[in-house]
Amino acid sequence: MNFQNMEYFMMAAETGNITRAAERLHISQQALSDCISRMESELGCRLFERRQGLELTYGGRQYRAAVKRMLDLYKQTVVMLNDINENIRGELRVGISYTRGQAILPMVLPEFVRRFPLVELSVQEDSTQMLESLLERGEIDVMIGFAPFRIDRAESFPLMKDCLHLVIPKILLRDRWSTTEQIEARLSAFRADHDISIFRDFPFVMLKEGDRIRTIMDQAFKKARIKPLIKFETNNTQTAMALAAEGIGIAVCPELYLNSNYVASGTAGSYIRQLVEVCPLFDDSLSDTIAIGYNKDRYCSKTAESFIRLCLEKMHGAEYPTPFQGTPAEI
Repeated sequence: MNFQNMEYFMMAAETGNITRAAERLHISQQALSDCISRMESELGCRLFERRQGLELTYGGRQYRAAVKRMLDLYKQTVVMLNDINENIRGELRVGISYTRGQAILPMVLPEFVRRFPLVELSVQEDSTQMLESLLERGEIDVMIGFAPFRIDRAESFPLMKDCLHLVIPKILLRDRWSTTEQIEARLSAFRADHDISIFRDFPFVMLKEGDRIRTIMDQAFKKARIKPLIKFETNNTQTAMALAAEGIGIAVCPELYLNSNYVASGTAGSYIRQLVEVCPLFDDSLSDTIAIGYNKDRYCSKTAESFIRLCLEKMHGAEYPTPFQGTPAEI
């Protein structure tokens, strides 16, 4: 089994062009062409149709799916053998949502980099839904997001509680409820009963559909039997906060984001916070749990284990019982 030939095949399949594939592989076009021809001869099956470019045959598509699984297993095995030899190097791919990345990563990454200077670290910031898909496919090693993760083979560990808050422009409050007494009375009532229908006539700045926070809000609106006026949609909570401060509409932000020194609008004395009122959307019993986890169907490297331990220690303290006690992970 020649893994280099498999890598060559996958590059040719990805680019669909001998010239581009050879350039990326730093080999000659002739060498790549000869390699593919040998593979087809050994397999007794044409892998590509040679037209204007390279087009996978039916057999080629089936072979690509099998090669992808074999290369993935091979890479996991290499990581496992490095761990056995205590050669702490390689890569760690961390997935985290846009909003929480700004608040959580500065607390853990500097310490991790100091402990594991030879590990190549990459961070994928995306929606929880996309991160779960990446974790399931093995395209990230560790994920930080809302619990429970919605993939069957995920093993997760709670990091913290996080509840959502409405960020309400003061200029809109004055426009809708003219006196200070009215504003204070309405906000006090909302903080007591969390009935979002009180804001049925207000515009909103929302995260886009598919985001976990947007899904929660859509359910809250449906429960309150209101159809919100959505003035603007974005993928970025910081953008939503800034627009709320300027009166575009009510934004929704996690508590973690609102109380982080690493986020521009995260402190009570920030410019943005002077222009808005912040109210918990739900009571404490409805707060979400932020968790860290990995895919149990894949080998969990020692660097991934160490990153998970470090996150748990930072959030819960050094005495917090951590996973992976005593038993090495296996493929």
